[in-house]
Amino acid sequence: MKIKCLICGDIIESKSVHNLVSCKCENCYIDGGNEYLHFGGKDFSKILIIFDDGTEVLASDEENYKRKYEEWENNKYRNFSKIPLNQKIE
Repeated sequence: MKIKCLICGDIIESKSVHNLVSCKCENCYIDGGNEYLHFGGKDFSKILIIFDDGTEVLASDEENYKRKYEEWENNKYRNFSKIPLNQKIE
């Protein structure tokens, strides 16, 4: 998952847990890698959340953001449960 700052145009992504990344104008930040989404900023109407499937949702659109985030979480756990018990996870 990535976010785009609609002020400076940066598209930023956290690569791992506790990998906090900010855009160049410091309007927004993202953290959590593929484990969770933690983002924030000064103006949520200027932050675009870009989900792994390409769906884009303004951070200020709380209803659609929450629905899409829940779908992302469910898919993450669904995909994790498909890994055989004897397969090494990297």
